[in-house]
Amino acid sequence: MQLSIVIPCLNEIETIEICINKCLKSIKKLNIEAEILIADNGSTDGSIEVAKKMGARVVDIKKKGYGNALRGGINEAKGKYIIMADCDDSYDFLSIDLFYNKLLEGFDMVQGCRFPIGGGKIEDKAMPFSHKYIGNPFFSFLSKLFFSLPFNDVYCGFRGFDKAKFLELNHFSRGMVFAIENLIKFKVSGARCAEIPVVLHKDGRKNNKSHLNTIKDGWTTLRFLMITCPKWLFFFPSIVFLFLSVFSFYEISTNFNGDINPPFLEETTSMILNLLISFQIFMFGIFSSLIAVKLKMLKSRNLDNFFKIFKIRYAFFLSFIIILGIFTDNYIQNILFSDEYLKKIISNFGIFFSVLLLINSLFISLITIDKQE
Repeated sequence: MQLSIVIPCLNEIETIEICINKCLKSIKKLNIEAEILIADNGSTDGSIEVAKKMGARVVDIKKKGYGNALRGGINEAKGKYIIMADCDDSYDFLSIDLFYNKLLEGFDMVQGCRFPIGGGKIEDKAMPFSHKYIGNPFFSFLSKLFFSLPFNDVYCGFRGFDKAKFLELNHFSRGMVFAIENLIKFKVSGARCAEIPVVLHKDGRKNNKSHLNTIKDGWTTLRFLMITCPKWLFFFPSIVFLFLSVFSFYEISTNFNGDINPPFLEETTSMILNLLISFQIFMFGIFSSLIAVKLKMLKSRNLDNFFKIFKIRYAFFLSFIIILGIFTDNYIQNILFSDEYLKKIISNFGIFFSVLLLINSLFISLITIDKQE
């Protein structure tokens, strides 16, 4: 079978017949073997009875959520290619041929764009103001910035892709974040991606109530993007704190006159704290990167380079050496630092750094246990 049209459904009695009719016309126009698959997420209004009557295949998805419904439906689909869209008649299923023909050109992912920047159009009152001018543009911008996605509308639900490629990528999102996870994973995997313009029509349902929760789904999306792109959440802030530490060191070296006074100790403490914070944030970035690689949201090339330098067993060894030196070699400290308070600061820094290095190395070893010999 060439094509499966997957439609998530939750009480869509007002529009499901319209959508299936358009799908049937598109299949007839393409003249291919295809199916219409309704991924039902618990409808109780008769939607499923209508779908079955019209010849659609219905798959019952027990776990609630947009992502769960689509993943369940796609897994059950028989077609080589998947084209998915919402069941509220806001997308025109008569334009399915545009997506299908683009897939036949060799693209693995074909994403629709509703915004004029990508050639699309949003009809009057078809999208809430906050989604049209704030939410969608903001998350599309972040997705481009973080992952270099070639899409101008990451939350457009009208898209097509290769099913075999989809199954390779192990999608996990349960809710609306699935829309972005899907695009990121295809892009990160090296898939050929394309974007085509679509028209967003006004929701065909009378109650016109969206399943999208602006605040909840917006926060979930932001958190998802930040965690799966650690350079913005961790690595860049780590550089900022490292810079602050270097600045403090510069202030100390240029203004020190041999007097261990309160301003000197304050700058020294600031330098050490910034250095420790920089190190810990950097290590959080490593943890986040390891998790993102496991989730197939990030390529492992940079991490492989890091682990060529950072050997966990060496980190353990270094931690013990530093701690042992601090507790046993007071003679060296007495030569280097005459002030007792300064000696305490340096000793505490060494202890804290060693403990941090030890704990972080342990965490890394646990996360990468499946790759260890």
